[in-house]
Amino acid sequence: MLAISKLTGGYFPGNPVLQDVSLHAQAGSLTSVVGANGAGKSSLLGAIFGFLPQVSGTIQLGGDALAGLRTDLVARCGVRMVPENRGTLPSLSVLENLQLGGLGLPREEIARRVEAELERFPRLRERLKQRAGMLSGGEQQMLAIGRALMARPRLLLLDEPSQGLAPLIVDQIFELLGTLRGGDMTIVLVEQDVGLSLAISDYAYVLEKGRVTLEGPADTLIDDPYVKQAFLGIA
Repeated sequence: MLAISKLTGGYFPGNPVLQDVSLHAQAGSLTSVVGANGAGKSSLLGAIFGFLPQVSGTIQLGGDALAGLRTDLVARCGVRMVPENRGTLPSLSVLENLQLGGLGLPREEIARRVEAELERFPRLRERLKQRAGMLSGGEQQMLAIGRALMARPRLLLLDEPSQGLAPLIVDQIFELLGTLRGGDMTIVLVEQDVGLSLAISDYAYVLEKGRVTLEGPADTLIDDPYVKQAFLGIA
């Protein structure tokens, strides 16, 4: 389980982006963090993954304390992040990007996991030898998620996976994310498309100006009058 308590953090001393943020995500659940641009959503993921230099409060994943750890140590605790810009290595092939996701595993296990991700993303099989930089935006997003899943993470962080993608591809990506719920992996999804994210989530938090202003089961929040008016455009 992911447990964040009174998390305050920012990029410069005395200038917090996040203020007293508390968040809990059960193992196997998909939790959304929604809000407008500049609300602090990406900074929250950065704090979890070790990108935010100024952090106070606690971040616990199971028995592991993550607050203040370097990114490589956070990754060793079983955390993977798909960043807003997708983070694929453009000069490497699709296969090489996937193999990097299993770095440190025996060769035979890497091969098995690559095959599992190609089953999950059939389009990547057709592009296996192609350089990642030549893929479409949707294909790069599939590759970024597939590479993260190669590690079989305990916690998967997703930052704006719909950004810059055609609506049809967005629907496919979110359909996939819905299928990843359950099991041992916890997912935290940051997304501007509030309707889509709430539709596939178990629980959700609304972040505004670095503070949690609303939280609850996703199927309850999607009917909340404030959420409807502020984020769904429904009066």
